[in-house]
Amino acid sequence: MIAAVRGKIFQLSPGRVAVETGSGVILQLLVPVSSFRHLAVGQETLLHAVLKIKDEDIVLYGFLAADEKAWFEKLLAVTGVGGKTALACLSAIAPAEWRTVIAAADVARISAVPGIGRKTAQRIVLELTGKLETEPAEAISRLGGDLVSGLVNLGYPPKAARAAADRVLKDNPGGDDFEALFKMALKKAKP
Repeated sequence: MIAAVRGKIFQLSPGRVAVETGSGVILQLLVPVSSFRHLAVGQETLLHAVLKIKDEDIVLYGFLAADEKAWFEKLLAVTGVGGKTALACLSAIAPAEWRTVIAAADVARISAVPGIGRKTAQRIVLELTGKLETEPAEAISRLGGDLVSGLVNLGYPPKAARAAADRVLKDNPGGDDFEALFKMALKKAKP
């Protein structure tokens, strides 16, 4: 499997880029049209890649950012969405906007993408709803809420519980073990 392609841009057109890898091989990748303005012939680049083999065709897709690649793979997992359609979706809607579009079930916005009909847009919303991982900030706030709730249930005042939870989360960035964090919050909480 090819994870990424690094090299100098040899040839460029909207939706396609040829990258000279330095080993004598020039790879052609299909990229979102929205990436075209960020690329230039002769520029050194790193494209996150997805290799798809279908029947006798071998296609290499390239993305400037890892989140574009991640969304491309999520869209490919939807029934009836192929590489061309997923690429069109990423060209029309930025990865940062997809979470909002899916959460709002904005079928009209998705079906405005060329090549996407209403049924496909509905299927994208249906299959991706609930399957999106939690954003780190959402996970932290949920963990903080759980810590506060646990302390309040044990009789601590809400204000003291919130202060203890905030202190524990601040002292342990990236900590996600509820039990360990809760034990620390118990030690810091003042009745």
